[in-house]
Formats: sequence, structure tokens, C-alpha cells
Amino acid sequence: MGWLMLLAPLMAAAACTRPLRVPFEDWRPYSFVDADGHHTGLETELLAAVAKEVGCEVSYVREVPRNRRLPMLTRGELDLLVAATVVPSAVAWYTRPYREEAYGAFVRADAPIPKARSMDELLGAGLRLLTHRGPASLAIVGEFEARGLLTRFEDYAKGVQLLQLGRGDVLFGDSMAIAYAARAADLPLVELAIPMLHDSVSYKLSRKTLTEADLQAFDQAIQRLEARGELQRIRARWLPAAVR
Repeated sequence: MGWLMLLAPLMAAAACTRPLRVPFEDWRPYSFVDADGHHTGLETELLAAVAKEVGCEVSYVREVPRNRRLPMLTRGELDLLVAATVVPSAVAWYTRPYREEAYGAFVRADAPIPKARSMDELLGAGLRLLTHRGPASLAIVGEFEARGLLTRFEDYAKGVQLLQLGRGDVLFGDSMAIAYAARAADLPLVELAIPMLHDSVSYKLSRKTLTEADLQAFDQAIQRLEARGELQRIRARWLPAAVR
């Protein structure tokens, strides 16, 4: 596996005995390598700030498939996962939330705009849904799949391409990732006026390699950075005000 090293260790509440192992994912605009070869993105900058405040280095582990990450965290082969939704777990600690995640449903700007006011109405209209491969963020996604009206993709650039090719009617998923991919493809989209819940995300820490004291150090670091406005400044550089 390739490694990308990030940050310089500082004295803080918790002293890391080695760099924190975190899986790298090309997940624009959250985490990616830019044209100059620098690892950047919203998640990268947020974790850099938090890790620095805690007093840790971060090592990004390349080529870790999505379905291997939790087993590797459980075995102690990874130390931290970003953007985790809190669910009861005996193998991981969850930090306090550090940002909000917003979902949306989008159609091509040159296509007829559905009059649906909910995902249920999109389903009832027989529209085909395109969404990211991974845990379903809404139960209704499973209903689309049960009716043969769902196509999944691995990355948002592919999702935008599928919409552009007419392989689906509605692109559903992370609003910022969709907007970023659509701009890169020069494909104008319209977001449907369908209420979507915003979700808070946290860091997921391995209980195999980290302790409750480490969890507290992360929580305190996030709290201090929020109080100083540093995390807000990072979010403001990457996200529109509605999803900061």
C-alpha cells in the first residue's frame, strides 16, 4: 500500500505513539490529490486541524476498498474513519460531530422537472434513481431497488456521467459531491425541492488501537477548534452556507 504522510506532531492532551492510519479515498471535494500532487479537500483539512490539535500525525493508506475498511478498523489495521454516522458499536468509538452532511435529489437542467414533493412520489412516478454504492441513506432507496428502479455507482463522477447518458432520471446523494462532479462535467443540474434530513458526522476510532482517553482528546480538540472558529473557517472554504 502507498502512504501519504501529513502533519507534524505537536504536544497536546494525547500523545500518539505512531501515526494514525486512515484510508485514503478520492472523494471530491472532500478528499483528493490535486494537480500538484497535494492531498487536499474538506475532510483532509478538517482532520489535519483536529489531529494537529490532539498532537498526532496522520498517514493515509491507499487502495483500501470500501467494504474492507470496517473489518480493518475492527482488527486494528486502521485507526480512524472519517464522516461516520453514529450507530451502536462494540468495536469503535465515535467522536462528537465535526460537520453536517446534506443529501439532495438532482435532475438535468434540460430535462422535465418532476413535480414530486417527496422521494415516495418520485418512486410512484416510476423514475429511475441513481445513487452511490454503499449504505442506503434513506429506507426509500431500497424500495427503488426492489422495483428495479435503482442504479448504483462507485463515485460521483460516474453518477453524473450515467445521468448525462440517460441511464437514470434522478441523481441522489451527497449534495456537495454531486455539485462538484457536475461542475467538472459541465452538466447543469437542478436540485429538486424535496425535504432532506441533514446528518451530523463524526470520526470513528478503533477500540483495538485507541482508548477512551484518545476519544476524549479528540472530543476536546474538536470543541476547542469550534470555539476558536477554526473548523468553521475550513468548512466555509469548501461548503455553501446551507450545509456548513
